[in-house]
Amino acid sequence: MAIVKALLIGEVKNYGSQSATDKLNTPWSSAIFKVAQNGEIFANELGFVGDSVADTKHHGGPEKAIFANSLSNYAKWEKFLGFKNMAYGAMGENLCIDGLDESSVCVGDIHKIGSLVLQVSQPRKPCFKLSKRWGNENMATHIFETGLTGWYYRVITPGSCKAGDTIEIVKKDEVGMSILEVNRLFYAPNENLKLLEKFNALTTITNGWHDDVKRRLNNTYSIEFMKII
Repeated sequence: MAIVKALLIGEVKNYGSQSATDKLNTPWSSAIFKVAQNGEIFANELGFVGDSVADTKHHGGPEKAIFANSLSNYAKWEKFLGFKNMAYGAMGENLCIDGLDESSVCVGDIHKIGSLVLQVSQPRKPCFKLSKRWGNENMATHIFETGLTGWYYRVITPGSCKAGDTIEIVKKDEVGMSILEVNRLFYAPNENLKLLEKFNALTTITNGWHDDVKRRLNNTYSIEFMKII
């Protein structure tokens, strides 16, 4: 049984210093530092009420309304970063989920949490702000390499949920392509061509992903979003 370990929202804040010489400490703004909520929070087509987005060009919107991360990933990030007991929300997620992960969650799956009905829309492409958040310039790249990115939901039916709610799998997508499989194809397309037919059958993934994979195949897709600026 999968459950929500934590429901988190955050406000956009400014970090870093104008005088910094280390790229990790130069100015940046983000709502990646999420705060766990005790009660029910309502979500509409743009996500949870009270949650903010700094970079609306690359984050937020109906196809990235709610970001979920698997609790099972925490031990891996703790080992990589050399930390212990990382708090929920470490990856800037809205939902920290126990019992589901990138290998079991498929694009197009429909989940019901409380009165909220969600559909898995795409993996998260890790950006440089994760590296700044944890003071490690390789953090975003490492997430990209492992495929343990977490996943986004689009909102099918607005509603409320809270920490402790169980996650009902209303429907599994017919194609059955996991978030991890999509990430493997996106990370190393030429080494995972066996996944291409399955990927091409997806009709529930966010628009643009099919073009992105084609561009990865012909080496015209930039992964600048992971580089610290």
